[in-house]
Amino acid sequence: MLNKQWINISSHSSAQKEELAKRLGIHPVLAQLLLNRGITNFEEAKTFFRPNLEFLHDPFLMKDMDKAVARLELALKKNEKILVFGDYDVDGTTAVSMMYLFLKNLTDNLSFYIPDRYKEGYGISNDSIDFAAENNFTLIISLDCGTKSLDKIASAKEKGIDYIVCDHHQPGEILPDAVAMLNPKRKDCAYPCKHLSGAGVGFKLIQAYCEKNELEKEEYFRYLDLLAVSIGADIVPIVGENRVLAYYGLQKLNQNPSPGLQTIIAIAKRKGGELTMSDIGFGIGPRINAAGRLYSGSEIVELLVSSDKQMRDDIGSAIDSYNEERKSIEKSITEEALQLLIGEEEKCTSVVFNSSWHKGVVGIVASRLQEKYYRPTLVFTEADGKITGSARSVKGFNILEAIEQCGDLLEQYGGHDHAAGMTMKAEDYPAFKAKFEEVVSASIPRELLQAKIMVEDTLSINDIDEKFHRLLKQFEPFGPGNETPIFSSNDFINNGECSVLGQEHLKLELSSIQNTSKKFPAIAFRQAIFSKQISSGNRFSACYSINENHWKNKVSLQLEVKDVRF
Repeated sequence: MLNKQWINISSHSSAQKEELAKRLGIHPVLAQLLLNRGITNFEEAKTFFRPNLEFLHDPFLMKDMDKAVARLELALKKNEKILVFGDYDVDGTTAVSMMYLFLKNLTDNLSFYIPDRYKEGYGISNDSIDFAAENNFTLIISLDCGTKSLDKIASAKEKGIDYIVCDHHQPGEILPDAVAMLNPKRKDCAYPCKHLSGAGVGFKLIQAYCEKNELEKEEYFRYLDLLAVSIGADIVPIVGENRVLAYYGLQKLNQNPSPGLQTIIAIAKRKGGELTMSDIGFGIGPRINAAGRLYSGSEIVELLVSSDKQMRDDIGSAIDSYNEERKSIEKSITEEALQLLIGEEEKCTSVVFNSSWHKGVVGIVASRLQEKYYRPTLVFTEADGKITGSARSVKGFNILEAIEQCGDLLEQYGGHDHAAGMTMKAEDYPAFKAKFEEVVSASIPRELLQAKIMVEDTLSINDIDEKFHRLLKQFEPFGPGNETPIFSSNDFINNGECSVLGQEHLKLELSSIQNTSKKFPAIAFRQAIFSKQISSGNRFSACYSINENHWKNKVSLQLEVKDVRF
């Protein structure tokens, strides 16, 4: 079990905390949460707690947006054939669905294309360009990819095909020769929100077109549920404009989801309560991803855009079975990968390879290994004679930069600072593995190799009640930049049930040692090793989040224990 470091992130004085708490009429610990998020006064708190769609940025602040709208207008005016292209993951498929549904109201000369993960790989493919050329498409709108597809876009241009690129991946020094290159991460782009999802950039194009052509706001607000799913699944920071989009997207997801998303919500079989970003990350997102990971991402788009309920139900049933298959494959590969890492415990990286592993799940396996060893992790398999893999990083370490330093051994790579993908020749794998370990070992601060739990503040569980939780929920939606608050308490005892669930987890009933009459049900994931110490009545400290438990139409508060100390 990893030894986790507890980091108290409270940096403001108790006087500041008390003053803000008094000004807002809230518990001091809730005031501390605001201070931790840079919110220091009433007006800032009001903006935080009451996001407003009027706060959305002008889409024309994004570089090339005027060119993108002009080219789209021309295509619609001339009745050109338009192809909507996107990646096979959640961000890509929701982006394609959103753009397709919007344009479907404006033209019938429209189709979509999701590349085959195994035949075409990530990003703009030669097959898609050939398809467009053979079928007389003259405009391609690429979503969640295209920033580094210089050769492909140049090839398409020679065939009379224009590109509007809507992407959010880190650009290189040279940009592709697209009609419009929409990416807030461009060095020459002044757009205020730099961390939009790929679907977020597509949404801004739709917004810009609507504003330019004086269409009602509802014409783009109707896609906020799809956008919220992309934000939650792609793990982009939920701050600024993204917070507004996620907030209202979740509202739509809960009150009036699109028929396609309604189908996916139904097959996720949730126990009740409002959908949260966590439900997107662990319920909706994996099911959308499962199709692209194992079979075809096109199925998801068909589901999300279809007006035929029977078709939606049939595809929904299929992707649920894909998800179950995905989980089984993932479990098996993770167990094999862990065996390969025996004897490498002292390294700064985890790098594993097996030619038989399923390409569609290596990213998830990389995440599982990262959780186990907490170090930069790469998992590789073989496809079409090439070694291909996914990378996951630890907090604070830019894994893409480390991969770039090994670029001489790679044929292709790209991604973010926390996750990336790459391809290489089979014979280069041993040299790459050695060089990657060398690069990371020389550059990573050793403190980053210890898992950390960021604790917002200390809290007595005697202060936790329905009012406290009701105000805590107003901090949602949670995600990067606004993490689910974790608290610590130093006087816990188990005061009732202490049972092991599934060999790894504990079900508890916790009280403060000062007040044993007040008990909270708790779940402690992967903490079964402490069952004997806890059940014996020993006093202990714990850090935890406060959640809702939905069971048989009853809602109760539950503590989710992250770590314990005796």
